[in-house]
Amino acid sequence: MFDPFDPGQAHDAWPLLARMRNESAVAEIASGMRYVTRHAECRDVLRDTETFSNASGMKAPGVEIPAEDRLLGELDPPRHTLVRRVMVTALAPKVVHAAEPFMRSTADEMLHAMNGPTDLVPEFTVPLPNRVTLHLLGLDPADAPQLAAWAKGLMESTFPATNRTDRGEGFAGAFPEFAAYIDAHIDERAAQLADGTAPDDMLARLLQLDDDGEQLPRRQVRALVRNLITGGFTTTSQLLGNLLHELLTNERIERALRADEDALGRAIEESLRLAPPILFMARGCVRETEIAGCPITPGTRVITGFASANRDERVFSDPDEFRVDRPNSEHHLTFGYGPHVCPGAALARTVARIGIRAFLDRFPGGSVRLAPGFEFENVPTYFECGPKRLPIEITA
Repeated sequence: MFDPFDPGQAHDAWPLLARMRNESAVAEIASGMRYVTRHAECRDVLRDTETFSNASGMKAPGVEIPAEDRLLGELDPPRHTLVRRVMVTALAPKVVHAAEPFMRSTADEMLHAMNGPTDLVPEFTVPLPNRVTLHLLGLDPADAPQLAAWAKGLMESTFPATNRTDRGEGFAGAFPEFAAYIDAHIDERAAQLADGTAPDDMLARLLQLDDDGEQLPRRQVRALVRNLITGGFTTTSQLLGNLLHELLTNERIERALRADEDALGRAIEESLRLAPPILFMARGCVRETEIAGCPITPGTRVITGFASANRDERVFSDPDEFRVDRPNSEHHLTFGYGPHVCPGAALARTVARIGIRAFLDRFPGGSVRLAPGFEFENVPTYFECGPKRLPIEITA
């Protein structure tokens, strides 16, 4: 049976998902899980926070995480509501807009260094969002390679599912160097806040913003900083990689983006729909319910299948086609829905817009092509969609 936690199945499941979606809004899959295939039903699950819990969804059965170590997507209301408010404030539009000159100059620097064969993943799609995240946090962008290596190791390990590796349990036990790096910078910024020398960066704001009258515990701040760093490594990196892959394999899309300044925003939404960087989110059912007439019992893991819902024929015409002129591509569920919309969505879109625009400005049409013999290979993480490699040749 289909198992979305198996990369070998999850990454090549598009035809299977289409069949499942055609047959039913809810499908029984491996280990007694239920996979929600259609757009409307996925939205219903995402907004029902009383029935479907974040805490038990993405982890293996029986894995429990202390509340202060949970990422935003692992929290339930009321704690989720309070912490999400902190994140939304820290990632306010004015904060993202103020960082746009840094985004563009960093993208230009990386692209102008490319004069021969290169791989866009390690040279552009991974380091650009990571450097932007570090810039916003007030950390040294020179640390980006090390942080990317730590984030890659974490995302491709057993940790996302089990909260442990062979080194230990919990973030600090499984990745002690990564945790110690974040803790050291939290301590430094807290000391600067105490003596009035702190810069106005996101880390300082996270330490100052309060959770219903009380400052967030240091371990919760550490979890949020990790969330931001790994989010840059995953969602935004895969968005950039997927859209660049589309440009390099579809001349029609490239021509459309070069001819129409407004087409890029639509192309970003269409890429998020067609190749969602996050293929699904899992929830744990905590009370008797039903989805589209299918009974769901407490303890059942429910998979909200973005990969399937984003191609639901009931919502999107010609759902398997990349269309820059699609009128409703922004109705995808890639960033969640309702109370679980990702607070970093605006940042991801902005980095993608600036990164792709810089690429188009740097390289004239037809001057870059994928290396001969290139075949798409997905990143190994089971819940992500994006190219592991994008080797290119610069022809002019």
